[in-house]
Amino acid sequence: MLLVIDYGIGNLSSFTKALNHLSLPFTVSANAEDVRNAASLVLIGVGSFGGTMAELNRRGFVAAIREHVAQDRGKLFGVCVGMQMLFEGSEEAPGVPGLGLVPGTVRKLTSQPEAAVPHVGFDELHYDQPSSMMRALPKGTAFYFTHSYAVMNTPPGCWTATCRHGATSFVAAVDTGKLAGVQFHPEKSQSNGLVLLRNSLASGGASRA
Repeated sequence: MLLVIDYGIGNLSSFTKALNHLSLPFTVSANAEDVRNAASLVLIGVGSFGGTMAELNRRGFVAAIREHVAQDRGKLFGVCVGMQMLFEGSEEAPGVPGLGLVPGTVRKLTSQPEAAVPHVGFDELHYDQPSSMMRALPKGTAFYFTHSYAVMNTPPGCWTATCRHGATSFVAAVDTGKLAGVQFHPEKSQSNGLVLLRNSLASGGASRA
């Protein structure tokens, strides 16, 4: 069954409401042992990179998540800061390591005359290759963002969707086959977000088409 990690930070209420709306079976747990034994995981993040990583470490989740991924038990799906934590680190918290599951560092968005920081509101996704995450969602579909930091590049072989912030293109969604994440909030993205959640989680997680 899908397990939503409860580490004391994250908008669990609205996210689990979306899962209930989709009739997707899931459980919420604050127990690191449950993470080790779960079929698939959801990691939601709200707030700062440093604060969320500190709580994951304090509650024993970092080792449990890494063990889950190493055992290839199922998928790990990160949302907002939850996606950022999949990477090696962030400029928001220098010296604080991320989960290190995907190569790369989270960078601060650049404020521009036509693109304020934080980046807040609905914005379009663009991608070159199809993905099961985006099934029935054409290029240009809009999702709800609220963030000041983002991943700018992903490693080869990793499916990526991007979003424009003024003259800058950042990573809005990522799928390595075993790990997936979105910078935006699908639970706040109305019908488009519900479709993406069903695509990503109904069969245990997103995978490349």
